[in-house]
Amino acid sequence: MDQLPTVAAPGVGARAADVAVSACHLHDAVGTGKGAWSQEAAEDAIEAVETTALALGTLRPEAPAVLAPVHAALAELRRRLGLRHQELLSGTEALPAPRGPVSNPRRSRLSR
Repeated sequence: MDQLPTVAAPGVGARAADVAVSACHLHDAVGTGKGAWSQEAAEDAIEAVETTALALGTLRPEAPAVLAPVHAALAELRRRLGLRHQELLSGTEALPAPRGPVSNPRRSRLSR
């Protein structure tokens, strides 16, 4: 198996580090979770994981198939929370063609 390069493409390393730090802050903020989440906060967090999984899908040719269960689990979580569903892998469809840039869901939702 080929090893990943030691240096990421411009902006990738810094943004990945920002995601990791933000995820830690979110984990600390929710504590036990009881009463911590709103519908919008849950939707934003799920979208962040979905988008991160899409980005990780570019690591290797087999990565989208490996990550398909993540998308399926997030779709099920959305269903159980009564949130709108994204057009992402559920684990049963064929793998999608490579996508272009993903828009910022928070920005698009706030501009409605």
